[in-house]
Amino acid sequence: MAEKVKTIVRIAGREYAIRGNESEEYIHKVAIHVNRIMEEVINRQPGLSTAMAAVLTAINLADESLKLRKEMEILQERIKELEETMESMKVETAVSAIEQNPKPPAIYDVSRKGKR
Repeated sequence: MAEKVKTIVRIAGREYAIRGNESEEYIHKVAIHVNRIMEEVINRQPGLSTAMAAVLTAINLADESLKLRKEMEILQERIKELEETMESMKVETAVSAIEQNPKPPAIYDVSRKGKR
């Protein structure tokens, strides 16, 4: 099992000790993203408590995540369609090549029994 990494991050002016399986650099990257969204929420509605700002930040991040998942599903479906089209084109190309270049005539080897 991978060792947990402990990292100190700052979000909305408060420090948090975060433990995770990812690298320290990645944990900081996540914290910076959360902090940026939280600052946007606080700047739009300055009177919010930290707890309410955190809830709105979570809602914004969940919205972003769900939209990205949907986009990923659409892209995966498109990739599957393109792969099927490519496979179909390969078959059509192979059939066309066979039709244009029929098999060469068979060459038979005649046994030489009795000849020495």
